[in-house]
Amino acid sequence: MIKPWKTRASRELFSSGVFRLRVDECELPDGRVMPRYYVLEFPDWANVVPVTDDGEIVLVEQFRHAGGETTLEIPGGSTDPSDPDVASAVRRELLEETGFEARDLRLIGRHRPNPAMQNNVMHTYIGFGCRQIAEPAPDPYEDLRVVLKPIPDVYRMILDGSLGHSIVAASLLYALPHLDYELPKPPRPQPGE
Repeated sequence: MIKPWKTRASRELFSSGVFRLRVDECELPDGRVMPRYYVLEFPDWANVVPVTDDGEIVLVEQFRHAGGETTLEIPGGSTDPSDPDVASAVRRELLEETGFEARDLRLIGRHRPNPAMQNNVMHTYIGFGCRQIAEPAPDPYEDLRVVLKPIPDVYRMILDGSLGHSIVAASLLYALPHLDYELPKPPRPQPGE
């Protein structure tokens, strides 16, 4: 079994309201020393796969500046110290970004967005019985469009690459066993292909 590294020293390089950048000096189990290991500290994130009674998933479309493209995603965002718990953050993000609420909200998984560089965890929920109760009220610098898609269409988009946001794809994978849907089997390769 691989043993954890020891942090010999750590210093903050930058801090903002959204994240902190630090550099650690790490000692590996065999005694080697990595002089500079950079870590981005973020608060935990939370997202939700919102499903309507009509079998549609509520998605948000938005431009992602760092990636230079418009993406289709599930609602989510950072947890906030004012949130009493992660489920409250999920409900807040769902309402803010889409105007929807979930009748039944369940935690279905936790995963790490990028454990090589980030310290945070993504908490993924599924929301059943989602219905719109208000107009979306996104954060001041969010530009969102709400899109509803049938469950099979969303999973086809993952398989054909048109929904390529890896955190969203991972979260939708967690949701799959909770949905009345099975992924289609890919065609078997023919000899010589």
